[in-house]
Amino acid sequence: MLEQLKIKNVAVIDSLEVSFGDGVSVLTGETGAGKSIIIDSINMILGGRANKDLVRRGADRADVQAVFTCDSRTAGLLDENGIEPEDDLVIVSRRITKDGKSTARINGTIVTLNTLRDIADRLINIHGQHDSQALLNPSRHITFLDDYAGTDAELSAYKILYARRMEIKRELDGLMMNEQEKLQKTDLLSYQVNEINSAKLTPGEEEELTEQLSLLENAEKINICAEKAYSSLYDYPEGMSAYDLLSTAVEAMSEISELSSELSESFEALTSAMYSIEDAAREIRDFGSSIEFDEQALDETEERLELIRRLKRKYGGSVEAVLEFCRRAQKELDDMTHGSERADELRAELAQTDEKLKSAAEALTAARKTAARALEHEIETSLHELNMEKAVFSVKVAPQKYSSNGADLVEFMIATNPGEELKPLVRIASGGELSRVMLAIKSILAQTDSVDTLIFDEIDTGVSGAAAQKIADKLKDIGRTKQVICITHLPQLASAADNHFLIIKDVTGDIASTTLRELDYEGRVHELGRIIGGGAAAEEYAREILKK
Repeated sequence: MLEQLKIKNVAVIDSLEVSFGDGVSVLTGETGAGKSIIIDSINMILGGRANKDLVRRGADRADVQAVFTCDSRTAGLLDENGIEPEDDLVIVSRRITKDGKSTARINGTIVTLNTLRDIADRLINIHGQHDSQALLNPSRHITFLDDYAGTDAELSAYKILYARRMEIKRELDGLMMNEQEKLQKTDLLSYQVNEINSAKLTPGEEEELTEQLSLLENAEKINICAEKAYSSLYDYPEGMSAYDLLSTAVEAMSEISELSSELSESFEALTSAMYSIEDAAREIRDFGSSIEFDEQALDETEERLELIRRLKRKYGGSVEAVLEFCRRAQKELDDMTHGSERADELRAELAQTDEKLKSAAEALTAARKTAARALEHEIETSLHELNMEKAVFSVKVAPQKYSSNGADLVEFMIATNPGEELKPLVRIASGGELSRVMLAIKSILAQTDSVDTLIFDEIDTGVSGAAAQKIADKLKDIGRTKQVICITHLPQLASAADNHFLIIKDVTGDIASTTLRELDYEGRVHELGRIIGGGAAAEEYAREILKK
């Protein structure tokens, strides 16, 4: 359940904090007061798109924080993502800076938007005008039915088989290319494999050749410097070398080293240095002697490096990538060479997969048809309760070609008046009727939905009078088991709420600021009177409907 919502520096909202209770809470206010900004803010913490335009003018960032109670199912999901609950609460926050950067946190832990969406989906659902529009798209009806039917297991089993069938089909189609294409492809692959194999590349070779080329290009310089270093260290022709000087020092220290521990340590250090200089001098001499300028070796090294670079340009950015390209090309060539054998294997696997897929599709269809009959009855009953007493609702489940969602075409059909034939839902003319169908579906799905908080954004669009009262009753009924938050313009819905909040926009100079205030009884009377039309008579009527 949504315990608390904090909004700061979002559009016209400077700072807003509200605690929602159990049951039904309604938000009302003048047109343009900022109701949509509150919904936008909640969408932010659900992982919706972050728009830097939402940052309030003059502010560096916008912040939204929501506090939810944490049930065992949500706690398990938090644990999977390495997040600890805080006193059985889930604290979700989202920050957007004025340069468009977005940061999301759950219980203080920074999370990706995908993780935020996965967890937020378990906490709250927003039902607005876009949901009603989804009803007008027949391709979305199958999702509504599956949500009701709980076909997760059947659909998952089907999807695995369908994905495998697509893989087999793609591979088989590749093997079945026409002969001319196959010959052209074979020639190209053979050339590429032979070109790479003939180069006999080895990982790390390019680095070794680059070093070798540098040595060959600097052979004369290496010889001169190595000889100079060797003579200075060990065999200086014009005086004593470093080794000679150290030898003299070691000889002198040997006569007094036993007199003191400090002298003994110095003697050992000098002796070690003398031997180190001797070893280094010999290594430098040997290395310098091994480097000779060899024009042929230089040319061969340059040619080898150019070959490697050419192959990298054609087949990958590194020797390893070129070798991987060769491996894949060889596999493809082998597959094509043995294409008929592989094709026979794939055809056999395809036949087996098709049989399994058919069984999985039939199981999914059966589950959907069973659920469709029950859903028809429940929606029809719910529509009757929503002042559409003569409405007939049908869930059409018809066969179609296999797709990722099964072999069914699902479409909602309705007849709103006696004697009318069933027509696709998309042909409903009245927005009010569409709103009631949407609410009927949502009220039914809410019974099995694990989400505790439902937000209805102007679900009452296009209705009034008795129909509006029926919608209020339906929301009240949902509110017995769920937390319901509803934005409305109708007094019937506002009067049925357990908690009533007023959205107020104040303008000081050229700066607008929106606040939210919970109304007491007299406040509700005044606000309901405003919605009804204003004046003493309206407020008197407001008192009457509140008593009901």
